[in-house]
Parts: sequence; C-alpha cells; structure tokens
Amino acid sequence: MFKRVPFTLGDLTDHQWGTDDILTGADNTIPRPITNFLVGDAGGSMFDFSRGGDDTFFGGSFNVINIVYGDALRNMSDHSKGGDDTFTGGSLHSVNTFYGDAGDSMSDHSEGGNDTFTGGPLSFVNTFVGDAGGHISNHSKGGDDTFTVLAATFGVSNTFYGDAAGNMSGHAEGGNDSFMASGSTFNEVTGDAATMSGRAVGGNDYLTCGNTSGGGENILRGDAFAMSDFAHGGNDVLTGGSNSGSGQLNNFLYGDALSLSGCSKGGNDILYAGTAAAGSTVNNVMWGDGLLSGGAEGGRDQFVFKDDGVMTVGTQNTIEDFSQSQHDQIKFIDVAGVQSFDDLVITQSATDTVITAGEDQVTLHNFTGSLTEKDFLFA
Repeated sequence: MFKRVPFTLGDLTDHQWGTDDILTGADNTIPRPITNFLVGDAGGSMFDFSRGGDDTFFGGSFNVINIVYGDALRNMSDHSKGGDDTFTGGSLHSVNTFYGDAGDSMSDHSEGGNDTFTGGPLSFVNTFVGDAGGHISNHSKGGDDTFTVLAATFGVSNTFYGDAAGNMSGHAEGGNDSFMASGSTFNEVTGDAATMSGRAVGGNDYLTCGNTSGGGENILRGDAFAMSDFAHGGNDVLTGGSNSGSGQLNNFLYGDALSLSGCSKGGNDILYAGTAAAGSTVNNVMWGDGLLSGGAEGGRDQFVFKDDGVMTVGTQNTIEDFSQSQHDQIKFIDVAGVQSFDDLVITQSATDTVITAGEDQVTLHNFTGSLTEKDFLFA
C-alpha cells in the first residue's frame, strides 16, 4: 500500500510515494547571479518500491542559475520509480539544468518517469538529462522524455542526454525521447547516454533541430558518444537544423554513435539533412551508424535530402558511411527536376562518389562502388 509523503530531506523507502508539488524558483532582483536549487521528492535517494510525485517546476528569471532534480538528489535503486515531472525554464539570461529523475545513478529495476522540459525563450544555457545525472545499470529503464526550446534570441546553447549523462550498462534500456530546438546557436544532443556497454539498448528517439537565423552548430547522436560490448542502438530519427540567415550552419548527424566497437550494433536510423535559404549556407555531415571496429555492425539507415521551396539542402552534404551491404538508402524529396534514378548524375572524385540531384549535391566519402536504383528512393 503506497503512502503519500511530502518532500523529505532524507530517503524515500518502502512504499512511500511523493506528493505532486509545485516548486517555483525566485526571480533575480540584484545585479549578480543567484541560484535556485529545487528537488521534487527526496533530498537523498529512493529505494524499495518508492515512487516520485508528478511535480511541476518553474525556474526563476533575470540572470538566474536554476538547478532542478525531478525526484531524488542522489540515487534510485530497487524498484523505485520517478514521477512524470514538468519543468519550465527561466528566461532572460538564465541557465537551466534539469535532471528528470536522479541526480546520480539508477540501478536494479528502477524506472525513470516521463518528464517534460520547456526552455525559456530568452534563456542562455539549457542542460537536460532525462533520467540520471550519472549511470543507468542492471535492468533500469529510462522514461520517455521531451525537451522543447523555441529560442527568441541568438546565442542560446542546449545540451541534452535522453537518459543518462554517464554510462548505460547491463540490460539497461533507454526511453523513447524527443528533442526539439529552434533558433538556438548550439545544440549537442545525445539520444540515450554518453556511453553504452554490456547489453544496453537505446530507445527510439526523435532529435530535431529547427531553423536558425544565422550560423551555428548542431551535433546529434542517436544513442551515445561510444558503444561497446553487445550494446544495441535504437531506431532513431535525426533532423539537422536549417539556416534562413547569414553565416554557415554545421550539422553533424550520427545515427548511433561516434564509434561502435566489440559486438555492438547500430539501429535502423533515418537522418534528414538540414536546409538553407539563398545566400545562406548549410553543411551536413552524416553518419548512419558511426566508425565501426572489431565485430561491430551497422544498421539499415536512410539518408533523406528534402528541399522545401527556397530552402534547399545545397551542395555541402557528405555521407561518411554509406553501405550497400547494410542496405542503406538515399532519399530525395521535392528536389526540382529529380523524380527517378535517371535524373541523377553520378561521378567519381578520387575515392569519393558524387551524386548531383538537380541543384543539390551529395558526396559519399570513401565509396567507390556502383550505385543502382535500389540504393535510392524518390518522393
């Protein structure tokens, strides 16, 4: 039988269940920064069958540092479960950091809640860790978390880990997470964890960078920085940002990780190149999986180049790991004058293959094979 308990400075244990609370950080009224430190349920850890409440947090604004822990400041273990928490970040040059469930690690059969982060339109730096600020191990599961920032000023920076800022190991599973940021200058986005090992499995994540009105950089990793052992990537969808202003926007898309080693395996991912308006530049560097070594295997990936009126993918597009043996495919959508394989011009440039599709161009780095109709899709 669960027993509802208000916030405690210690631990949640047994069948204790945190209450559903509303916590609001203070706004700043002085010239120097202030810090709001908010914890939803436990100032310690969560054990046994304890549960976090569904808490709502509002960060303070005007040069404020907001640090928020959705459920426990420390660890979650046994069969504990985080609540479904909601955080609205502070605005006006605020720095927002939100740990959806545990500030440290999750182990045993613990589960993260389904948490939601909405960044303030004039925030400065947003960092969101969907479940654990440390590691996720054993049979723990991350929740299905959502991050949204619609920046109203240039210079906003976002960092996102869908599940853990550390390692996912054992039989841990990532949640199906969603990231959407528009107008931000810099986005570093990782669908599951910094690293994945053991038999950890990534979630099926949707990572999207919207439009910016100037230069910047987006780094999207479907699962992790590095995958090893028998780790398995999720089936992710990554969308690079678009540039409607001046300068150059760089998109680096990795369907799974920068590197896969051991017997790890990439998921079946879909990568969308970003676009740019006339007079703007977008540079798309795309890896369906990542750099494979040892017995690692890639998934069946799809690289999508979609023009949208005056917003086109342009000519600075590179696929680093196109593989016919993995049944990768390239898809062109709404590209003027391109409706079939016969409309493509395919040439070799040293060890690269260059595909010209109307006014757009895609380079397959270190690929010298013969492309056929089976390698392409059109819409």
